[in-house]
Amino acid sequence: MPNPIGPALFLSFAAVVLFVFVSVSPPVWDKISFLNIYTPEGDTAFGVFGACIKGGVCSRRSVGYTLAAPGTGNVNLNQTVLHKLTYTLILHPIAGALALLALLFGFLGLALASRILTILMSVFAFLGAIVGLVVFVIDMVIWNVLKNRLHDNDISASLGNANWLTVAAVFSLFVATCTAMLGAFGRFATGRAAGEKVGCDLEMPR
Repeated sequence: MPNPIGPALFLSFAAVVLFVFVSVSPPVWDKISFLNIYTPEGDTAFGVFGACIKGGVCSRRSVGYTLAAPGTGNVNLNQTVLHKLTYTLILHPIAGALALLALLFGFLGLALASRILTILMSVFAFLGAIVGLVVFVIDMVIWNVLKNRLHDNDISASLGNANWLTVAAVFSLFVATCTAMLGAFGRFATGRAAGEKVGCDLEMPR
C-alpha cells in the first residue's frame, strides 16, 4: 500500500499554486478576481491588493485599499467596515506561505523518513487550512455585501474565480492534513525504515 505522504505532498503543492494564483489577482492580474463590476464606464475587478479597470488602469498595490469603481454613482462601496476588512485579504498569501512550509516539511519528512517532520507538515497544512477558511468567510462577507448593494442599484456584478480557488486550496490543505497524519502515525509512519522492515518480514524462511 502506498505511503499517504505522497498525496499529502501533492495536495499541499496544489494549495500553494492556488494561493499564488489568488495572490496575483488585481492589481497584478485581472484574469483572477474576487468581484467583477460591469458598467458602461468600464468593468472593474477586485483582488487581494487592489483593483483594475479591465483594459485600463490599476490601483497601486497595498494592504487594504479603497473599494471604488467607475459608474457606480452614489453607491457607497467603501463603507468603513468593508474598507477595514480589505486589510484581512493579506491572509490569502499568508495561508499560501503556510502551505509552502507544509510542503517543505513534507519533502524533508519523506526524504529523511522522519515522523517529526511529517507531523510538522500536518501542523502547517492545518494552520494554512484554518487561515484560508477564515479569510474565505471574510471574502464572502465583503464581496456578497458589495454585490447585493450594487444589484439593489441595478448595477451588474458577480463573484470572481478567486473565491473558488480559495475554497479548493482550503479543501486541499484539510485533506493534506489528514493524509499527513496517517503518514506520521499509521503503519507507514517510519517511512523507508518501515519499508525495509516489511521487506525483511516478507523474506522466505531458509
